[in-house]
Amino acid sequence: MVFGFYKTIKKKSVSIKDKYNVIVIGAGISGVSAAVKAARSGVSVLLIEQYGFIGGMSTAGMVSPFMKHSVNGETLVRGVFEDLEINMRNINGMIDNGFYASALRTASYNLLIGSRCDVLLNSVIFNVESKDRFVKSIDILSNGKQLSIKGDIFIDTSGDAQLVYLGGFSWAKGDETSGKMQALTLFFRMADIDIQKVTDYASKNKNDFFGWMDYNFDLNKIISIAGFFSNVKKAITEGRLPPEVNYIFFTTLPESGEASFNTSNILGLDGSTSLDLTKAELEGRRQVRRVVELLQDEIPGFENSFLLETAVQVGVRETRRAVGDYIVTGDDIRYGRKFPDAIARGCYGIDIHGQKDEESKMENLPEGAYYEIPRGSIIVRNSENLLVAGRCISATREGHGALRIMPTSAATGEACGAWAALAVKNNKKLREINHKVLQELVAHNISLKN
Repeated sequence: MVFGFYKTIKKKSVSIKDKYNVIVIGAGISGVSAAVKAARSGVSVLLIEQYGFIGGMSTAGMVSPFMKHSVNGETLVRGVFEDLEINMRNINGMIDNGFYASALRTASYNLLIGSRCDVLLNSVIFNVESKDRFVKSIDILSNGKQLSIKGDIFIDTSGDAQLVYLGGFSWAKGDETSGKMQALTLFFRMADIDIQKVTDYASKNKNDFFGWMDYNFDLNKIISIAGFFSNVKKAITEGRLPPEVNYIFFTTLPESGEASFNTSNILGLDGSTSLDLTKAELEGRRQVRRVVELLQDEIPGFENSFLLETAVQVGVRETRRAVGDYIVTGDDIRYGRKFPDAIARGCYGIDIHGQKDEESKMENLPEGAYYEIPRGSIIVRNSENLLVAGRCISATREGHGALRIMPTSAATGEACGAWAALAVKNNKKLREINHKVLQELVAHNISLKN
């Protein structure tokens, strides 16, 4: 286990002002990146989060590891994201691309405090005052007390585009034809797994696993195993496993004998409604219990394993998306399109976990290929001072299926923070800022050759 995470955090009294230059809603990795970048630029920043901790899906949802974000040996996402990685490695909370949720929480706190960003936790936005295309202020409920806070620039990194929605700005949700949204997943961790025994079993039964698996297992690095198809099929036939569970997929974590599972498959529910989220939490835990029992009873290496923890909340892949000046499409991803106003890059393909009666989709880009993300996709079309990043980004469903991963979310968040700070410091509207000036501040995350 990793101990002493919070020893590195210095105490800071919290005093919230009634006006900030930049207000960020949602403290997932995109919100943290936006807030840190803006605060480092010397403007006043407030980061608001509904939970009592930082990290969003990477901590509340326990989503790990980071997905692919490098091509030909070149890392596409650096800046604040790389600072988070370095911080986690320094406290032994990360190896390769895998990390502990608690490590990301601590790394985020360290960067936020170091940048002098104000943070308000346990607070929910419930009203947005807007006029003439400008967001003027937001009303939040913070532990039973109502607060109204004004801002110059607002950044929605809530995941559900909550500020966009409450402010009456343009948004879309789900598949353009059917309205369906991606499946939900409740992550969980198990301990006391005999990893060597499991990898030996997988190596001897390759037909029972996904074809993309790499069998050159190194127990000192992150290991990914996905499949156990025959065991899953048999358990479903016998009524021991819900039919929605198609396979068992886990990645080992920095500590030997532990693994994180991305396996439960919750269908037919909308992650933006409280009622459906409640149903998802109950169904997710039912599926986790059945999967754990199957592993313990049938899979070599899991004989002495036990359930260590389930995520604080069910993992949500897709809800509302803002409609921006530009909408990133699936073809933008497939064909590795480049843009003159690029603010970030990515190489993760279109990944859609299908709902009921819908095929899942996983499209990998050719080796060495990458796409750019234009500035127009992070500014809301019918607004003057509202930016979006992470899952709120302006994209079609296919485009969103590639952009939603954490490294890319961090890059778009950082671009928002840089853009907001530029507008404030130059006393200009967002669209009045030359895109080349913004690109200089995020040059580590883009290619300036095009």
